[in-house]
Amino acid sequence: MYIIYKYEKNIYIGDSMNNLKEKLVYCLVLVMFLVLGVGFGYVQTVMSSDIKITNTSMLDYATSYIFPEQNDILVAASTHTYDVEVMYEDNYLVCNEKVLTTKTVYGTTMDKVKEDEKAYQEEKGIVYKIKGESAERIIYTREINENCPNHFWIILEDGKINVYSVQGENKRTLFRKIENINIDNLREELRIKVEKGTSLNSKDELNKFIEDLES
Repeated sequence: MYIIYKYEKNIYIGDSMNNLKEKLVYCLVLVMFLVLGVGFGYVQTVMSSDIKITNTSMLDYATSYIFPEQNDILVAASTHTYDVEVMYEDNYLVCNEKVLTTKTVYGTTMDKVKEDEKAYQEEKGIVYKIKGESAERIIYTREINENCPNHFWIILEDGKINVYSVQGENKRTLFRKIENINIDNLREELRIKVEKGTSLNSKDELNKFIEDLES
């Protein structure tokens, strides 16, 4: 009886050892999968972070303008076409007046506008500086040491009435000739003015004076 009892006890101990080994192997497998999962997640996080940084850098590099009306939206203006308004600001130092002129270039880019404007200014021998710009508007400015084009001198010469644009004290350019007016039929007041010469400081003044001459 003793021998049989010992034999059965040995069998029981052997089964417990086998179960323990199986549990250890199972735990090791779980730990290995856990370590691999954490490592894989870390690698994915780093790679994702690198991709986001790279994409952001590329966007910053490609973007050249920000719409003033939408500061939260980045727009690569050079790659889009717009109807661009070009403004010229001429500051006349003699009369201290400012004259603005505008034009619109349709279906173009800001880079193309700048390129064409640079070529035009070099051809004409004029120099403007860029005062401000957005995706759809650019403003050029310059200073001119003379009167603006809105100053005129009207005078009787060789029996005809001539209108000059006055750029400076000794600088005048023929602006217009007024014909078909009989000087003898003018009112004495107007005749004296055109004989001596009269300064007019706007186009409205000029047009009104001419209407008086022709009435």
